[in-house]
Amino acid sequence: MYGSKIAGRRLTFVVSGQLWNGSLVMMDRETRSLWSHILGKCVEGELKGEELPVLDSDVTTWKAWLSEYPKTEVLNLRRTSKNYSAEFYQRPERFAYGFSAGGKQFHATFVSLRQVPVQNLSLEQEALLLVYDPDSTAAHLFSRRLGERILTFEDTEGRLRDRETSSLWNRAKGVAVDGPLKGRQLEHEPAIITFTHKWILFHPDSSEVK
Repeated sequence: MYGSKIAGRRLTFVVSGQLWNGSLVMMDRETRSLWSHILGKCVEGELKGEELPVLDSDVTTWKAWLSEYPKTEVLNLRRTSKNYSAEFYQRPERFAYGFSAGGKQFHATFVSLRQVPVQNLSLEQEALLLVYDPDSTAAHLFSRRLGERILTFEDTEGRLRDRETSSLWNRAKGVAVDGPLKGRQLEHEPAIITFTHKWILFHPDSSEVK
């Protein structure tokens, strides 16, 4: 998910009718520039080279989302709802969680996330936490740096705990819910869920984390 404002100017996006590497190309109505939906970047036109701001978003079950945000209002996209299926849950090897660290690209398949649901990563001098919740099927990426301290996390009987203080954390929000760090929050890092082969097609130098 991306923000639609560039340099204080709000853009309106539509489907361009074109494909790049077999993936959707968007067009903004204001300048008719073309944008890659995977990269969030303008690839042709007046705004070429501009990048849309990445917004936090989740792919999760409705039950899990509602438990965290009970007052959620639902946007009913009737024209596209039939395109969604259970394929994501039945064939996890087809999907990857892609992200950047230190200017380089990385990805984890959902097979590896199921096998190792809590991963403490040190990539390009960045300390990151990659977590997966098998109940909600959601993945999240956070910075492990909290102030001057770098935390190390582990999955203890389904609960997310840091080894340094034994505080318990909500893995969907990155918020400590019990312990010495209760109320503290980790910084959320942008990432995207996409087809594994599409991510590698757009990022051929991407390294897989396991």
